[in-house]
Amino acid sequence: MSLSLSKAFMDLNVAMNTIIKLQGKLIDQAFFNDINDIKDLARTMMNGFTQATGKALHRLGTSEPSEDTVKQMVEGIPSSLTYKCATSQMLPVQSAVWHVNSIKYLPILAKEGIKHNVGGIDKRGGLLVADPSRNDYNYNTLQLLVSVSDPSNAIAFDTACLNAMKELRKAGLLVKTDIKELLYLACHTTSRMRFEYLAEWDSDSLMATTHDGVPYVHHIINGPSSLVSFTMYLRASLKYYPRQIGCLFLKDSDGKTTIRRAIEKNGRDKTFKAIQECIPADTTLPILHHAAIDAPEYFNEFSVRYPSAIYLRDENGRSFTQAQLAAGTKTIETDGLLFLKLSDDEIAEVDPVTKQYPFLTAATAGTGNLLTVYFLLSKNPSLLDRFREQVTRERTE
Repeated sequence: MSLSLSKAFMDLNVAMNTIIKLQGKLIDQAFFNDINDIKDLARTMMNGFTQATGKALHRLGTSEPSEDTVKQMVEGIPSSLTYKCATSQMLPVQSAVWHVNSIKYLPILAKEGIKHNVGGIDKRGGLLVADPSRNDYNYNTLQLLVSVSDPSNAIAFDTACLNAMKELRKAGLLVKTDIKELLYLACHTTSRMRFEYLAEWDSDSLMATTHDGVPYVHHIINGPSSLVSFTMYLRASLKYYPRQIGCLFLKDSDGKTTIRRAIEKNGRDKTFKAIQECIPADTTLPILHHAAIDAPEYFNEFSVRYPSAIYLRDENGRSFTQAQLAAGTKTIETDGLLFLKLSDDEIAEVDPVTKQYPFLTAATAGTGNLLTVYFLLSKNPSLLDRFREQVTRERTE
């Protein structure tokens, strides 16, 4: 009768422990010479354990053992963590990201992988190792975790990946400084929960730029599903940076705004439709303030869609006209109608930021414009006397 697997291994374990205990006690060199002859067999057996366990780790999505079982496997045979799949050449931690049922094991594999430098030093247990099956993008395991999806099972896949990300965060294997590089990769409808989680964790990354001065949202615009992802990204940025109108007017190193890049890629109608999905017509956001200053070439399109925004105040408390004057882009020569329409109250209203009258703002903003200053003073000459009194009062205080 053949021995059971467990009985065979138990007998082998007893024999090996006996050999170890006999060292230094049994004075019989011939005995130990005979034992040395089976070293190669021991190495072959260990390689066999590594291979069998490694293959099992690549099948976690179908076998679905308990997480404690997986932990026991890799703790007992840590060499299995570096066993690469014969066909894909992926590590077990990389294989785990591709199946909805194996994603939950990824944190265990990474945490144990850290202890054994899987993938190399500073590779976070294989999380920062490039996936050999994605030579086109050279994405590492962490980047894939935030971006891969299964359209046929999108919510379950997104949820599984999100849970794994949370576990990695607890273990210090997913850190805040990663988010800049990960957020735009997660900006797809099939990874919405992961995207929103990262955006909430570090909302500043929504407004971040790459090392060459390009906002990440511009990379999204140039992506394959640019319009859908752009809408998703814009909506998130508006949630955290409403008064700046989110990422809509961020400029790249060429001075081009997000809206301009979006229009160049998708056309005006589609881009403005996407914007209106995120910003309703009755918005309380000072969108015209920003459009007039940062994207004047599209101001007419904005004013038609958001006419009531002309009466709003921006994040500094400035009216539309005050924001225009403070930007230094308008003069009586370039936009006479703007100044002709100013009411007496607007001409006499002090800027909430600089505490200056409009004529002083016109004199100091940009390069200054004397014709504009003279025009504003001609509408209310008494403002100059008020200013002199204010200066005198401040000097005596």
